[in-house]
Amino acid sequence: MLYPVDVNWSSIVRELLKHYKQTELSKKTGVHQGTISDMYRGIEKPQLSYKYGVSLMNAYFELETINQPEEA
Repeated sequence: MLYPVDVNWSSIVRELLKHYKQTELSKKTGVHQGTISDMYRGIEKPQLSYKYGVSLMNAYFELETINQPEEA
């Protein structure tokens, strides 16, 4: 999966943290808890690795899929 260059990681992390604790999100994605905390606070992470970016996006898309209402 590819993600756009201008991804707003802070927004994605904030949305994920509505459903996970920082430590849970860290375990789920492999992203260090301190990095998650920084992104939550709006500190940019221009050197975020592709692997971590994909992990965060996968968690976000998984959450979006779970939260979609089922069609009748």
